[in-house]
Amino acid sequence: MNNAAAIAGAAIGGALVGLGSGRVAVWLERAEKLEEEEAEDRRAYEQEVAAAFQAAAEQEQLAPVVEPWHGDRYGLTWLEKYLSPLLAAGGFAAFVAHDDPGFGMAVHLLWVAVLVHILAFDIKHRLILNRVTFVAVPVALLVAQWSPGLTFVHALFGAVLIWLFFMVQSLLFGGRAIGQGDAKLGALVGALTGLSLDSGHLGALYAVITAVLLGGGVAILLLITRVRGLKDPIPYGPFLCAGAALIMFHGP
Repeated sequence: MNNAAAIAGAAIGGALVGLGSGRVAVWLERAEKLEEEEAEDRRAYEQEVAAAFQAAAEQEQLAPVVEPWHGDRYGLTWLEKYLSPLLAAGGFAAFVAHDDPGFGMAVHLLWVAVLVHILAFDIKHRLILNRVTFVAVPVALLVAQWSPGLTFVHALFGAVLIWLFFMVQSLLFGGRAIGQGDAKLGALVGALTGLSLDSGHLGALYAVITAVLLGGGVAILLLITRVRGLKDPIPYGPFLCAGAALIMFHGP
């Protein structure tokens, strides 16, 4: 157990990292031209709606029922200003209180920062960027040998197996429930928590089960409170991030 001053310092450092992560998220929005893509999609949608209304008028039919366009928000929002700093501060404090000082702790703090960034970005845009996972997965494999409770072999096996698990679902269901971005995040989760069936190292499996339980519970709560409907998408990435963080904390 580390001292209170170190934990408080970690919380402050985490909050600053979370704020920086929010700025990076805004930069990525611009780099990926997400707002421009949405504007094009909205114009196409509005053209389709106008054509449907015109066709209904020409055929003297009732006007079609049109779902309103719900666009994303861009720039600094509550996610970047408040959620990311709070989550990063809590994560940094928890791991500093739990881990022994050293390189292993530094590895865990790195992944807390990455997972917080992915979580907030996916909530905001329902998108997990390749430029994040394509860098994070190789780095996770490279440092796996020094991550508490992991080996390179466990991390590699976890990354490949969890990626395949989600990729098969994405292909079977056309990306409606699990997207390819979730599959790539699954590879990162597998690399961070590891898997080995012969030695009983089941961290990646526990991380996925945790994500499923958390996602199901939140989905039911949102339906009961009518915050979301049955057809409204709920991003799955945040639950994978939470599952990975919990397994890293408790040990694979």
